Amino acid sequence: MKKKVFNNDLERIDAAWEKLEPMLGEDQPATIKLKPWFNRKLAAAAILILATTIGLWFMTQQNGELQYVTKYGETARIVLPDSSVVFLNGNSKLSYQKNWSGKGDREVKVDGEAYFSVKHTHSNQKFFVRMADSLSVEVLGTEFNISKRNNETRVVLNSGKIDFHMDRMKDEKSGVIQMKPGDLVEYQSKAQAYTKRKVDPAVYSSWKSSRLVFEKTTLKEVLKTLKDTYGLHIEVQDPSLLNKSVSGSAPTKNIDILIKGLSEIFNINFIKKGDTLIVTTTTATIN
Repeated sequence: MKKKVFNNDLERIDAAWEKLEPMLGEDQPATIKLKPWFNRKLAAAAILILATTIGLWFMTQQNGELQYVTKYGETARIVLPDSSVVFLNGNSKLSYQKNWSGKGDREVKVDGEAYFSVKHTHSNQKFFVRMADSLSVEVLGTEFNISKRNNETRVVLNSGKIDFHMDRMKDEKSGVIQMKPGDLVEYQSKAQAYTKRKVDPAVYSSWKSSRLVFEKTTLKEVLKTLKDTYGLHIEVQDPSLLNKSVSGSAPTKNIDILIKGLSEIFNINFIKKGDTLIVTTTTATIN
């Protein structure tokens, strides 16, 4: 059979997804809404049903915290008591005090990756997102994406204005960075240093729509996402491949289809054995 020749990478990528996307469903992230006056017994029963049917674990800690935890590859849409919305990516955790009232500051804790759409209140209540390493984001009403994985923290602002607090910063007098839409700030906890640059925010929050978007994204960055979000162990046979970059997009609803698509996009062979992903120099095609 004569092999089709593509004029550029985008044509090759589009052709690949034409074959893959009919295999995908239209599932949306599970939505959980908890109202402050929700009956405790009914809430407990609902929690058990949700944990059984959608795989999202929800628990009440002894210290009075409500906690949401997603497994590898899961996403969830959570509506907070003030009607703010949080999209929680895979292998992530969100928590806040159960007695969160309409007075005072609003505060949540995040470990992993989450997208926030924060509702502005008439009383101008502040909204704080707390993270490990004495990091926090302060907002009134805005949309932004946070990723906190190990020693690396990334904040991308979609709209509005936020203050990124880094209390352990050595070089900054105040330890606060004011961010505007399109700003990306990456903070390294060990080095206590940060970088700031302009980006397309949609690239970094595309996961909440069950897609990964690449904009000159390196293989190294993609493999880190697969490790953090899907729990895969990565083995790269040729380290020089890590600097290869592409632009395009891929669906994330099915990890096997995602890996097959990434293999086509990067023109590299990906071999998945259990929870291990082997990256080789052999080129791959989609049958």
